[in-house]
Amino acid sequence: MEPPSWSARFNRLRQLFWFFFLLTIGYMIWIRSYLSPLSSGEIVQFEIAKTADKAQSIIKDWKNTGKYEQGVKSIYFAYLFIIFYTLAIGFGCRFISACTGNDILIKGGQGFAWLIGIATICDIIENIAMSKTLGGNISQLNVTIAYNLARIKFSIVIVCVLFMVACSLYWLISKLAGEEK
Repeated sequence: MEPPSWSARFNRLRQLFWFFFLLTIGYMIWIRSYLSPLSSGEIVQFEIAKTADKAQSIIKDWKNTGKYEQGVKSIYFAYLFIIFYTLAIGFGCRFISACTGNDILIKGGQGFAWLIGIATICDIIENIAMSKTLGGNISQLNVTIAYNLARIKFSIVIVCVLFMVACSLYWLISKLAGEEK
């Protein structure tokens, strides 16, 4: 059996990217309304609490305002979101870099697609630490793990998204200049 042609692989990358991108956007819209009145900003504040006292203060506030149960649910729903957004970014790095036709960017896209896997691992461990904290084990260790892994995760996501933006600009400028792949 012959390996699929470049055109078939490119079309598959495009399909997977758009599927997971739209799934991620749809999920974000749905989860925002489902977890209301808890906002995504409040969840991020809990992720980056940094100290056990701050985490405890956030939990206390959530309990006083009726948001605690939504906070617990958000951690569990985050696992599904992790799958969606990391696959969207991973396929996005591969697909958008392939659109450029530039060998260096294509290889970079493959590397960044693997790099987002590290963000996935960080996010999963971060969620485990936050689950323990929300479950009553408010220790500095759990809060520090969540804080540091959230920073690493956000940094990787930002770098990967910036790579996709750079590839998109490269592709757009090439198209405007009339260059062919």
